[in-house]
Amino acid sequence: MMSPPQTFVSKHSQSLLPEFSHVNPNRLGARQRDGAIYAIVLFSSLIVASIGLASLQLMRLQGRSAEESDDFIAARVYARAAVDIGMLRVRRDPFWRTQLGNGDWITRQSMDRGTFSLSATDPVDGDVTVGDNHPVVLTGTGQQGDARFQISVRLEVGPQTGSCLEVSMISGDDLDVDGTTLSSDQSICSNEKVDAGGGAVINANVEAYDNIDGSSYTKSTQQRTTRRTMPDPLHALDYYLSNGTTIDYSSLRTWPQPEILLNTTFESGTQNWVAQGDCTLQRSLMQKKDGLYSLRVTGRADQHAVAVQAISPDKLRSGDTYDVLLNVYPTANAKVQAVLTLETSDAASLSFMTSETTLDSNQWGRVGGRLTPTWSGTLTKATLHLLMDIADDYFMDSVSLLNTTYPADSYVLDGLLTPHHNPFGGSTNAKGIYLINCAGKDVRVGKSRIVGTLVFLNPGSDSIIHGPLVWEPAEQNYPALLTDATLWIGLSAAGFNETQVGTNLNPPETPYPINGGTSNSSFSDTDSYPSQISGLIYSTRDLRFSGESTICGIVIAEEKIRIEATSLNLNYDSSYLENPPPGFDAETVTMKVVPGTWQRQVN
Repeated sequence: MMSPPQTFVSKHSQSLLPEFSHVNPNRLGARQRDGAIYAIVLFSSLIVASIGLASLQLMRLQGRSAEESDDFIAARVYARAAVDIGMLRVRRDPFWRTQLGNGDWITRQSMDRGTFSLSATDPVDGDVTVGDNHPVVLTGTGQQGDARFQISVRLEVGPQTGSCLEVSMISGDDLDVDGTTLSSDQSICSNEKVDAGGGAVINANVEAYDNIDGSSYTKSTQQRTTRRTMPDPLHALDYYLSNGTTIDYSSLRTWPQPEILLNTTFESGTQNWVAQGDCTLQRSLMQKKDGLYSLRVTGRADQHAVAVQAISPDKLRSGDTYDVLLNVYPTANAKVQAVLTLETSDAASLSFMTSETTLDSNQWGRVGGRLTPTWSGTLTKATLHLLMDIADDYFMDSVSLLNTTYPADSYVLDGLLTPHHNPFGGSTNAKGIYLINCAGKDVRVGKSRIVGTLVFLNPGSDSIIHGPLVWEPAEQNYPALLTDATLWIGLSAAGFNETQVGTNLNPPETPYPINGGTSNSSFSDTDSYPSQISGLIYSTRDLRFSGESTICGIVIAEEKIRIEATSLNLNYDSSYLENPPPGFDAETVTMKVVPGTWQRQVN
């Protein structure tokens, strides 16, 4: 049997024992257990309190985070709103580039509890105010509290649905086709009605807001529910008026042209006329057509002995039309012609003759007709004389040689007009923009090559663009012809060569075509051109067509279009839709968001 364990008490413990000597050992154990429970409870309370404090702190942090999240969301909304406002301004203001300019468009505009700002830049050249077809980058910034959000997007020019630039021809008012064969590879349209009469044949898709009358439509017809958008007639010409070079209408050639021959009545003698062959010239009172005197040609050795006048070469132009009239009094029955003989720098000798006329002896008769001489090289000599089948004496009086290429009372622009060449007494224009204020006069554009944009202001009622001519703008997307009045266009169908115009039309600085074409240093009958206008044609009033015209581009009239031509061929040019000219983007195109360019900017 084991002994009970011995109890060892230290001296120190012994000194304490008397104080507890009266305590019941069982009671002491109970107190110890109570203390432990109290400590546990106290510790638990501290934990609960700590959790409570932590929960309160977490709630505060969550509240602050929620508030900051709300600020961020608001800032993002404000930034997007700024861009949307910018796009709305661009869409509604045709002059937004100059009105709003570069940099900040809106600065810290208040919205609810935050602000928004908007700025614009041109990624091409840094200047929003220039380059009507340049893209623009809009950047919107939103801010609320400490949150800031910035977003940008790129806008580029794109066609507006229902634009007038989507069709090859459009009138703001009625489009009338009378007895014409009209062909087009794209739709023609009227914002009112289309009427085809007089046996007209329309080989094109046709649209109209109102009725489509007539039955000679070979392709589809469609009645639109909305009118196509048109340029602003008050501002469509503004850019060209500001950037064009003026050609004074009085500097153009005028008709009737002055008499080419000298001493046409012989009242003062025989000067300017010489004998060709063996004959004698004298002023005579024996016969007269007008006045008192005539020219007598006597002592003729043979039928080739006649009176001749030399004509200054600078008074004649290849391709022009001339009317010849010679009043002749033969002393025997004769067959007579008027002859224009030319010599050129390439050693060519050319003769152009009127039709043969039979004259009775001892009577005055008219010899003459219409000549259209052409030549290559430089004209060095020209003479006019008679060709007769007799060698008898004859008298001549009241003679004339007139340039009748164009109708009387016309001012004519013809020849070569380009950014490098202006033969009408003014300076040139690098973009080929030329302004002609016609002041109510009848101005005609005749046989020519034009590389540029012509702006016809206030033309007379008989002003016309007719041909043959070849025309293209100097700037690829610029119009060819602009006018603020009713204008006729009536080209000829046949092409032409340089000798018919009398000018080198593709000199070294102006190849044909202007982009990627060929050039040379002389004019000849081997350099030929189609008779057509390539480019956009626009009138703030009416346009009327005659002849046999070919237009490669777009035809737009704010009011009526009337076609009385033999034929009109329209070849649509989509480049004007894709890259509209200045003045034609306000109502016809819009700035569109480029997909994939929405981008958050790093703050």
